[in-house]
Amino acid sequence: MTEASHNAEVETRGTLLVVDGHSLAFRAFFALPVDNFSTSDGRATNAVWGFATMLAQVVDAEQPDHLAVAFDVKGGTFRNTMLPQYKGTRDAAPEDLLAQLPLIQRMLTALGITYIEKPGYEGDDVIGTLATMGSDAGYRTLVLSGDRDAFQLISDRVTVLYPGQHFKDLKHMTPEAVEEKYHVRPDQYPDLAALRGETADNIPGVPGVGDGYAAKWIGQYGSLDGIIAHADEIKGKKGEALRENIEQVQLNRKVNALVRNLDLGVSVSDLTFGVVDVKATEDLCKELEFGARTRTKMVKSFARGEQPLTRHDTHDEHEPAQTDNALHLPQPVLIHDAAALEQWVAHHADTFAEAGPLANNCTQKGTQKSTQEASARWVLLAQGNAKPGASALHRVSIMAGDQAAVIAAPFDAALTEALQHVVTQYHTSMIVHGYKEHLHLLAAGGITLPTPAFDTKLAGYLVHPDFHADTLEQAAEHFLDIVIEAGSQEAVQGALDLEVEDSSAGDEETDEATTRILTHAAIVAALARTLSPMLAEREQTKLLSSIELPVSQVLYRMEDAGAQIDMARLTALRDEFAADARQAQETAWDCAGSRVNLQSPKQLQKVLFEDMGLKATKRTKSGSYTTSASALQDLYVKYVDDERANGFLGALLRHRETNKLKQIVQTLIDAVNPHDGRIHTTFEQTVAATGRLSSVDPNLQNIPNRNDAGREIRSAFVPGDGYVSLLSCDYSQVELRIMADRSGDEALIEAFRSGADFHRYVASLVYGVPVESITSDQRSHVKAMSYGLAYGLSTYGLAQQLKIRPSHAEELKKKYFATFGKVHDYLESLVADARTHGYTETMFGRRRYFPGLHSTNRTVRDAAERAALNAPIQGSAADIMKIAMIRADEALRTAGVASRIILQIHDELVVEVAPGEADQVRSLVADAMEHAVTLSVPLDVSTGIGDDWQLAAH
Repeated sequence: MTEASHNAEVETRGTLLVVDGHSLAFRAFFALPVDNFSTSDGRATNAVWGFATMLAQVVDAEQPDHLAVAFDVKGGTFRNTMLPQYKGTRDAAPEDLLAQLPLIQRMLTALGITYIEKPGYEGDDVIGTLATMGSDAGYRTLVLSGDRDAFQLISDRVTVLYPGQHFKDLKHMTPEAVEEKYHVRPDQYPDLAALRGETADNIPGVPGVGDGYAAKWIGQYGSLDGIIAHADEIKGKKGEALRENIEQVQLNRKVNALVRNLDLGVSVSDLTFGVVDVKATEDLCKELEFGARTRTKMVKSFARGEQPLTRHDTHDEHEPAQTDNALHLPQPVLIHDAAALEQWVAHHADTFAEAGPLANNCTQKGTQKSTQEASARWVLLAQGNAKPGASALHRVSIMAGDQAAVIAAPFDAALTEALQHVVTQYHTSMIVHGYKEHLHLLAAGGITLPTPAFDTKLAGYLVHPDFHADTLEQAAEHFLDIVIEAGSQEAVQGALDLEVEDSSAGDEETDEATTRILTHAAIVAALARTLSPMLAEREQTKLLSSIELPVSQVLYRMEDAGAQIDMARLTALRDEFAADARQAQETAWDCAGSRVNLQSPKQLQKVLFEDMGLKATKRTKSGSYTTSASALQDLYVKYVDDERANGFLGALLRHRETNKLKQIVQTLIDAVNPHDGRIHTTFEQTVAATGRLSSVDPNLQNIPNRNDAGREIRSAFVPGDGYVSLLSCDYSQVELRIMADRSGDEALIEAFRSGADFHRYVASLVYGVPVESITSDQRSHVKAMSYGLAYGLSTYGLAQQLKIRPSHAEELKKKYFATFGKVHDYLESLVADARTHGYTETMFGRRRYFPGLHSTNRTVRDAAERAALNAPIQGSAADIMKIAMIRADEALRTAGVASRIILQIHDELVVEVAPGEADQVRSLVADAMEHAVTLSVPLDVSTGIGDDWQLAAH
């Protein structure tokens, strides 16, 4: 048979895909977080979902017509008899993964896919047999596996699909690919592996011999048998090591050889697929709480050709179609002038009459009324660039029912006035996605947007605080189970499109932009219909209307104002830090005796643990020794008497610190707006699950405040033109005050009311000695304990932080709780209530859900318990700060002063103070913060005024 006819036969027989089930399940499990893929009762589903998704990707890409999945069987195999330590060092599979393997097999059965196990043998042997069967039968055979042992199966008919760092980067390992990477043929690969060994399987190889030397010997002597026959000819230490380990290598070769002739009870013709049991698939998806999109994707990928999709007819023609979340794109009406807009609005005004704020109407839990009211609203959608300090408006859409007015910028004066009239008149009936972003976008077009009825971005955050959608498409997929695919007439691929192409583009691009904005308007309308009753059911509507929407307005004003920067000061700091980093690098090089790359963990490990002979630190997941800052600090202290090691470590730590400071300063320099010399950071309102605000582009919250060098960076923040100073107002110990109030612990409350140094006072109670006798160590230990409890810090974490033994930390914890018993009871109740209800709540009803509390994985469960301790306290602190911001902003605007809030960092507000307003503004802001909420202990606010942010600090 000619090669051409042989290849033709392979093509005509079709494609067989053989899957390493355990390999794919492991990859799926570790690729996806359990917390995000768990049922309401805490069962992990990440491996099932990931397995189905990854397998569907491969099936869609390779289009096999035969498919089989191989699994290992619990218990040993013949290899354990040959090599007792085989795979003995592997960690036990996580319980959450093991529990999902039967679910994966149920899923495969429902999808009509054959899976095979063989007692006494590994899944690899099943794979080897199936691949041989497929090849012998003339099929193009693909093996999906992350195990390199599968490479020995590769031939002109067998290709291994080997996942890269990202699963989608599947490498097609052909004979040519194996030879290119390992310099041996696939049939020689087991010889190479026997010489090299396999750490993951606890198979020792020849010491010092890796792939390179093994390939060299195989190339020279042809095979492992040839190498052994000429072992006496191989010189040097590696030859000696080979001769000492010949028996081990021969055993390795027997162990890594895959069995290829098992009796599996099937033929290749039995491995067809495509008849999906829809009812079984639906039942499993319902049990695992997968949405309709996942179910549809499964059926679409694994149902083949025109074959029936179900073995059980489950369709009920009387069952209503699930169309609640379907996207219905409105008909576009292109508006070019004020008259056309006024006419369009008048046409829809009667149908969509002004109503009260949506949040106030959604009081019935999950009622139909809420859903209907959400749909009978205007959807306002603006597109352009929403970056503070550089915003630009490209187009606006107002959707009413089945129509949407689309208005392309720029607007003339009359159209701007008409649009302003519309949003002023109907804002209480309008839905937006991202109120703060819309304030920037519309302001760029000369339009002010009063508070809308509903914000689907904020609502989604309140409903699922641990989920963050960067795009509207991601929100649609998460909340609506709708995937927006490229090229679809009903939806187009894209982000929220805050940076779309200029509206002056040609007709084709304009049409695409119109379709995009219509799609996004439809998504926002569908999100409102879904999230409105969910928000009401979770009793979160007041949070939206009284905190989140008002704080969006405050944040917009802060972002728009920005913070003035002394560029000369920033540049000088950058150069100073750069010089310090270079000096530290030179010192480190002198101590090391070579120009080691201080940012290379591999080179640092060599210098520290080989050249200097220091005791190795803990291993990382990759097997190397950690060179983290804490590990280096421990070594620095441990080797204080070793001049060379201590000098190198000290210089390395200084280099890391100063280099980091230089990078922070450079980021600030890059962020300065060239038009006004100010930094316009973006305050993220929907990222931190606790409710805290975060800062990006640049991140101002990572400016250090615990050392003098880091604090100097703040000195570059100065008052701008028309302002004379900066005011800093900072909450003191707000988390601890919340903990005292919520727990009702009289001793802790009295500690705050005493007026004494709080931490010293608490330490005197815990240790039972007078306040004046408390040492600095005792004070710092109790301070760490107080904050550790508020932050959900474990006993081990406390021990690490204080550099004490865990037993001492546990003893300190017991003394603390013996003194403040109600604190202990309160913290215990937080976890107990979260375990009962599935969520925690702040003082203002902000919820956070913790499915991990019911996980069978102890690590996941412990992390969820710590987060459940942390969330109510941190979340309450976040709510208090937001209320304080709203009150302070309102107080300043009501007083008619020119001073304005420009920054919010952690528990601190920074105000730019106008001439002659310092005392008044200090009083207004401090009062707003102190009276943001009434607690059983006073909210203490520290204030300071200075010529820059650092001088204003207190």
